[in-house]
Amino acid sequence: MKSVPFRASIAALAVTALAFFLRVYRLGDKNVWWDEGWTVWLARHDFAWIALRTASDEHPPLHYWLMNVWQTVFGADAFTGRFLSLAFGVLLIALVYRIGRDMGGARLGLLAALFLTFARFNVWWSQDIKNYTLSAFFAWASVWSAWQLSQSPTNGARRTWFYVSGYAVTAALSLYAHYLGALIVLASNLFIGIVLLTRWRRGESGAPLLARWGVAQIVALCLFLPWLVVYLQNGATWSAAPAFDLSLFLQLAATVLTLGVTTFIENYAWVVLGLLAIAAASIGWLVNVNRRTTDDDRRMTNDQWRWATVYMLVITLVPPALIYILSLTPAAIFAPKIQARYLMLLTPAVAMLLALGVLFIASNFRARAARTITIALALVILAAQIYTLNDYYRDRHLRDEYQTIAQFINNFGFAQDAVVLHTDQEYPTFLYYLERPMDWVGVPNGAPVTAAVAQRVASIAAQKRAVWVVTIPDALDKDPHGLVEQEIVERLPKLYEQTFGDKRLALYTAETRNVKDVPAENFAPLEARNEELDERLKLVGVDLPVREALPGDVVRVVTYWQAQDKTTINLALQKPTGEIVARASIPISAGAHERAQGDLQIPPDAGAGELQVVAQARLNGARLGKLSVLPRDSISPNSGDANMQPRGEHFGEQIQLVGVNLPTQTFRAGDTVPLTLFWKAQAPIPTSYTVFVHLLGTQYNSAQNNFLWGQVDRLPLEGKLPTTAWSPGQIIADSYRIPFQKDASPGAYQIEVGLYDAAGRRLPVRDANGNPVGDALIIGRVEITK
Repeated sequence: MKSVPFRASIAALAVTALAFFLRVYRLGDKNVWWDEGWTVWLARHDFAWIALRTASDEHPPLHYWLMNVWQTVFGADAFTGRFLSLAFGVLLIALVYRIGRDMGGARLGLLAALFLTFARFNVWWSQDIKNYTLSAFFAWASVWSAWQLSQSPTNGARRTWFYVSGYAVTAALSLYAHYLGALIVLASNLFIGIVLLTRWRRGESGAPLLARWGVAQIVALCLFLPWLVVYLQNGATWSAAPAFDLSLFLQLAATVLTLGVTTFIENYAWVVLGLLAIAAASIGWLVNVNRRTTDDDRRMTNDQWRWATVYMLVITLVPPALIYILSLTPAAIFAPKIQARYLMLLTPAVAMLLALGVLFIASNFRARAARTITIALALVILAAQIYTLNDYYRDRHLRDEYQTIAQFINNFGFAQDAVVLHTDQEYPTFLYYLERPMDWVGVPNGAPVTAAVAQRVASIAAQKRAVWVVTIPDALDKDPHGLVEQEIVERLPKLYEQTFGDKRLALYTAETRNVKDVPAENFAPLEARNEELDERLKLVGVDLPVREALPGDVVRVVTYWQAQDKTTINLALQKPTGEIVARASIPISAGAHERAQGDLQIPPDAGAGELQVVAQARLNGARLGKLSVLPRDSISPNSGDANMQPRGEHFGEQIQLVGVNLPTQTFRAGDTVPLTLFWKAQAPIPTSYTVFVHLLGTQYNSAQNNFLWGQVDRLPLEGKLPTTAWSPGQIIADSYRIPFQKDASPGAYQIEVGLYDAAGRRLPVRDANGNPVGDALIIGRVEITK
C-alpha cells in the first residue's frame, strides 16, 4: 500500500467536512416537490409492494427500500429524508478523492474532490429525496474497482479478486439504484476494452485482465438478473421521448456538468467555454506525459496519468451520447426523456478532468510557478462554482404551497372522510403533508374533465361521511365548468369553503361539523405553546410554515387558543421598531383549540430585513416567531416602449392595462405569438391573480370543447412578480409567447386577456371611461395564413 502524506490526509478530511457543511446548509429549507413526495409515499409500503410498483415504473427499488427503513427509524420530514441523499453525496466526495489519489497522486485527488464539493449539481441532488447520489456512489465505487483491475500488474494477485468482487457488487447496486448506472458500466467496459487493445498492440498479454473482467461482468449480471426478470415481466412499454435539438442538448450538457445550471444557459456560455478549455487541457497527458510533477506525484507512472485521462474522457463523453441516442429510440426497455439530472452521475468525471487540466497546465512551469498556476486556476474554477452555488442557495426557502391547506384537513378531517384532489397533478406533494389517514380520489390531470369522469369521482367520494375537495389551478383548465363539484353537491351539501393562495378547499357533508374548534384527538400544531394572555385565554399552538418570504407575499399565520369566552385575536407583522406593517383581526368563540388564521401581506415595497410575527388580545401579546424578508430578483422598471400601443382599461379596482405590444400579426399554424402586456398597479393588491391570454377563432375546437386555438395561463412575469408584489404606480412589462395549435385553420383570430383568482373568478373589466365590458378584453387580432 502506498503511503499518503499526513498533510494530504488532513486536507482530504477538511474537504469532506466542507462538503458536508455545504450539503447540510439549508437542507430542509425547500418545499418537497413531486418526485420527493412520490418517494416518501412509495417508501411507506412494504418491500414486496415497492418492488412490484417500481417494476412498472422508471426506477428500480433500492432507494425506496432504503428509504422505507430510513424513515421508519428516523422519520420522513424533509430534512431527515434528504439526509440519506446527503450522506451518499458526501461519501462520493471522499470516494472521488481516493480515486484521484490512486490515479495521479494526492494533489489530483484533492483538486477533484474540491471541485466536486462546490459543484452546484452535486450539492443540488445531495439535498433531494431521490436516488441520484446513491446510484452515483455505487457507480463510482465500481469505477474505482475497474481502475484497480486495469492496473493489476501493480496491485498484486492477492488483491485482484477483491477488486473483481467489489466491482461486481457495486456495479449491480448502482443498477438497483438507477437504470442509468448502466451508462457508467458501459463506459467502464469501453475503457477496459481500450486497455486490452493497447496491451495486445504492445505485445503484452491481456488474458489475465480479460478473464478477471469477464468474471466481474458475469457476477454483476447474475446479481442484477433477478430484478431484470421482474422488470421485464411487469415493466411498462416505453415510447420515444419528445424530440430534443442536438445542439441544445450539447449546450445543456456542457453547462450542467461544469456549472450545474439548467435554465438560461445561454447567459453562461463564455464561463462554460473557459471551464471546458481547462478540462480539455487534460488531453495533454495523452500526447506528452513526460511532464514535471510534484514530489508527491512522482511515484505515479506515466501510463497512469494517460489512462486516468482516457477513463475520465470516456465517462464524460460516452454516457451523454448514449442518453441522447436512447431518447430517440421509438421503443426500448428504458427510453428516458432528456433530463438534466440524468447527467449527475458524470459530475465526478468532469471534476477529475478539471483537476487533470489544471495539473497539466501547471506542469509546463517550474515548481514555484507551477504551484502559483495551480492555485490561480483552482481559484478561477471555484469562483465560477461559488457564484452559481450562491444563486442556488438563494432560491432555497420554504413556501406555503400545501402545508396550511393540508393542516386544515389534519385538524378537522376524520378517517371516514375522503379527499378529492382536483386535479391530481401534484398528489404526491399534497399527500406528503396530509397526516390524517384518509382515502383519496384524484381527478385525472391529463385531459379535460368529462361528465362521466365527474360522476365517477363524485360517486366514489360521496360514499364517505364527508368530502374535502382540494382545487388547484390545473382544475380551472381541465374542468372550467366545475363539473366535479356540481356532481358532488348533488350528493352532499357544501358546508365550508376557503381559498389558500392559488388553491381552494371545500368541505361537503350532510353532518354538522365545527371547523373552528379542533377536536382533541386531531390537535397537533406545528409548534405547541402554553402561554396565558389572561386567566380566560391561553395560546396553545402555532402554525407558521414559512420562516422567509418576499415583499408582497401573503403569509398565513394560524394560531390555536384555549378560550373561555368570545374574543378577538389580532395577528400582525411588526418591524423591530414596533411599527405594524400588516394586521388581521379574527373573532373566536369559546373552545379548547379555537383556530384563528390571519393572512398577512408583506408590503410590496418592504425592504430586506426581519419582522416579528405577534398576536395580541385583551391588551396582552405573544411573539409567535420571526420572519426574514428576502429581496426579490430585481425587475427593471418599465414605462413602456416605442412600439407599445396605449390602452386604458381597468381590471377590478386596482389593476390597469396601460399598453400592449403585438409586433407581428401574421402567422402559420403551430407558430408562437409574441405579446407584451403593460400593467399598472393603482393600489396595493392583496390577491394573487393569474393572467390568461387566449387565441380565439371562429371555428369550434372539438378537442378543447370551445373556440380556443392557443392559450397561456400563468402568474405575471412567470411568477417572479405576482400581483401581490406590485407597488402602486409601478408599470410591469409582462411578456408572453402563445403557441397556436398545429391544426389551427387559416383565418382571423382574436387575442383575449383577463385575470382570475384561485377560485376561477375573473376580474370585471371596464373601459377607459368606466363602462363595463365583461370579464375579458379583446386587445388585438392576428391571422393565420396558408
